[in-house]
Amino acid sequence: MIALRTRRTRQKAQAIVELAFVLPVLLLVIMGIIEFGRIFMAQQTITNAAREGARLGILPSSTVSDVQSTVNAFMDTAGLTGTPTITVANVGPTVQPGAATSVAVQYELPILTGNIIPGLGQTIALSHATVMRHE
Repeated sequence: MIALRTRRTRQKAQAIVELAFVLPVLLLVIMGIIEFGRIFMAQQTITNAAREGARLGILPSSTVSDVQSTVNAFMDTAGLTGTPTITVANVGPTVQPGAATSVAVQYELPILTGNIIPGLGQTIALSHATVMRHE
């Protein structure tokens, strides 16, 4: 009976040691999956914000400030706070029809895990540019 109790105690101790080895790796993988999902979501939001800005920018009555406020509103609605860098070209009533209107959005996404995951740093630079023909 004593040998059976000792055997069970050793098995529990072995399970705890195995958990101690595997748990940090498992948590690192889970945090990496969460961060990748956030980065992918943010990139899609930036892409859509640039498209919305370009759609507004191709209208003859639009201005640069209209395009920038549309991009900022789209990103705020999606939950990306902060100030993105928005570059707008060929917008306004003086642009000839058929000319290319471009909207470029750059955003620094803060990383939730900080320096826990090696090589990521504090922020990741995301950007997208959209070009459409002016109406």
